Amino acid sequence: MKKFISIVLSACLICTFFTACSSLSADMTEENITATVDTAMTALKDFDSDALDTYVDSSTLSVIIGYAEKHDQFAKLGRAIFENLTYEITSIDTDAATVTLSVKNKDLSSVASEFAENLKSSYSTIALLGKLSDENFLDESLGTLCDSIDSVEMSDSSVEIMLTVTQEDDHLVLGFDDEAENEVSGGALDAIKSIYS
Repeated sequence: MKKFISIVLSACLICTFFTACSSLSADMTEENITATVDTAMTALKDFDSDALDTYVDSSTLSVIIGYAEKHDQFAKLGRAIFENLTYEITSIDTDAATVTLSVKNKDLSSVASEFAENLKSSYSTIALLGKLSDENFLDESLGTLCDSIDSVEMSDSSVEIMLTVTQEDDHLVLGFDDEAENEVSGGALDAIKSIYS
């Protein structure tokens, strides 16, 4: 019996050791940057607001995450936008604290532009802000947008984006500028901004 307990305890210690070794840290190494990119991209595809808050610095995504935490329709929209996103790390520069990715998504600029134009023609900006807490409106409008996104074909080409990497207390954070935000969204963010600028 003592031998069995020793084996079980040894197995637990080994599992704990490997779990600790595979966890993310704030060290600016290629391995940690790669792991952070993988974690952040999975969080985008799942639209995991907690992980996005932790590993991604993006002004536009922060706003969407805020709504997604209050309204599940925005979380569903986030998953629809990013579920087909693919990426490949093309270079890591630990000295400059940057990582370059080749990303590809559906070309969502047309559906996003059409969606934004329809909203702008139907509601003033103030009226639209009031609608953001109307569950029926969100179900219908964002549900329609998700259906439109679902029918779009995947883009033929990938684009390169560069993300900054910053160190927090116990992990790394990827910084997305406006261009990177737009490219991972398949052009949806620029399309909407152009209508409401």
